[in-house]
Amino acid sequence: MNRLNRTIRARIHESAVKRVTRIYAATLADIFAETLQNSRRAGAARVGISVSVLPARPVEAAPETGEAPLTVTVSDDGAGIADPAVLLSFGENGWDDALVRREDAAGFGFASLARRNCAVSSRPRSTDGEMAPGWRVGLEPAHFLGEADAEVHADEEAPYPHGTAISFQAAESAAAIRTAAETAARHYPLPVVFEDRTEDGAAGPEELPRRAFLDGAVHAEPWRGLVFGAFPNRRSGYRNPDLNFFGLTLAAGLPTIETVHGPAWSVLADVGDCPDLELVLPARKEAVENAFLDDMREAARLAIYRAMAADPNPRPAFEDRERAREAGIEIAPPPALLRPWRPSIANVEDWRDPPKPAPAGADALVMVCDPEPPEAQALWRAAEREGVAHRLFEADRRLQGYGWYDALDRASGVTSVVVLDGKRYALDDAPLPERTGPAAWAPPPRPEAVSIELAVRAADGTADTLRLPADLAFAGEDWCWLDDAVPLVTADSALQPHELAQLLRNGFFSPSDDGEADSYETQLDRFDEHALHLATRLLLSDDEACRQSIAEAVRRELMWLCPRDRAVTVTVRDRSVTVELGPPEPTPEVPAH
Repeated sequence: MNRLNRTIRARIHESAVKRVTRIYAATLADIFAETLQNSRRAGAARVGISVSVLPARPVEAAPETGEAPLTVTVSDDGAGIADPAVLLSFGENGWDDALVRREDAAGFGFASLARRNCAVSSRPRSTDGEMAPGWRVGLEPAHFLGEADAEVHADEEAPYPHGTAISFQAAESAAAIRTAAETAARHYPLPVVFEDRTEDGAAGPEELPRRAFLDGAVHAEPWRGLVFGAFPNRRSGYRNPDLNFFGLTLAAGLPTIETVHGPAWSVLADVGDCPDLELVLPARKEAVENAFLDDMREAARLAIYRAMAADPNPRPAFEDRERAREAGIEIAPPPALLRPWRPSIANVEDWRDPPKPAPAGADALVMVCDPEPPEAQALWRAAEREGVAHRLFEADRRLQGYGWYDALDRASGVTSVVVLDGKRYALDDAPLPERTGPAAWAPPPRPEAVSIELAVRAADGTADTLRLPADLAFAGEDWCWLDDAVPLVTADSALQPHELAQLLRNGFFSPSDDGEADSYETQLDRFDEHALHLATRLLLSDDEACRQSIAEAVRRELMWLCPRDRAVTVTVRDRSVTVELGPPEPTPEVPAH
């Protein structure tokens, strides 16, 4: 029987080398990120990136562009590489212990070139005052995989007096290479000079634009080897980079703080000397989730709070203000303003600017309920008719905890009541005829009265009801087709057909985005015509609705055929259509001069 080993130790199996070409995606972004980091660590003062077509290379079309492949060279004036073997010794690097501790240098970055044919030329910095010899090695995927030995040759043309140049083949276009280089250089601490030596774009060297990662911050503060910068209203998207590691940017999930009717505050972090920060190796495209990252996010939040405390109009949410106070940061509370409530509409593509925040008086009603568009439209009409619309405000959970907000009454529900044949009914219980068969085309009944009731809850918990006399309610299903809408308009209402048609549009029009649907404009035009027809039938008569619909159809479909200077009479009877054209209008005589 074999005895089990009593101890085990981590090791890297030699088969891992066979997978080196898959450690990186070998994109231009990967290669530039790694080569530029190595140049900086080598003490370079500047980095050059050039693009050229080697005249000695046979013209081969690259599958990505259909053009001859290009050669990209990244060169620097750093300390150079003393031992070429370090290039293929993955996990080993030539950096000093202090740099390895400070940056967690892993020694895998050169593997980003494993899938591209590359050549390295280097001359180490002399230690005795005499120029050190240069060397050059060409590397193919087989060398990275350990399947072949790479021969190192002396190179008198190696960077002088010291430095390293790495060349690799690129199937991408010169424009794509420049774009990738600009991205890599944008927040890089050293100047990067780009030179296009291709036949089409031959131009002199040009330093690529750079910008400080915290440029535009209104507040900056150091923390454990990082510098935080706080920004109000900085445009950002999901997982946008918020951490800069010497030009390599990544998303670390730093906080964003929403204010009350004010800017959204965000924070960026710029790495200086931060050995506690751990990035996922080897590509460093995300941060390791650990206790340090949690502390970092909390520190970033406090940096935002300190920036808000210095702002003359910070408008913090109650929770953020209390959290800041616990950390000893005092932020001024927001003013007693709320956004006036407006009814929702069914058309999700109809974006409208919300009303500006306004003072909320003692009689304000906070709409903690969210009525559907038809009910909301009817409520808003009733509130305007009764002069209470100005009392209605949107709920804002960010303000919960502030005394003035908590003291306001809440509207927690909406109920509609109709009177039909002298009896009161909740809208959902009203005895309305079924809209099926021939009855579907009959106008809905005209109730004697309608009221909309708001359930009101005071700050002390007492309940009340605000009853608003109304002349309109919408029965039936929300989010239904217009044919299924049931507008109930009181018999004594002064509502006009075009007004009801607009309310129907607000409450029910929701355009289809199906591939076979008409355009948005056509759908809206057809809906408006149908809504006006329905409103006219209900409020006036079937005959008037018919006349208006025919007139609208003529204006839409036939007007362009009618002579401008002649009357046109169209008679339709029993599917027979006759058209008569009147005589042309006489041409007005021009008086003689």
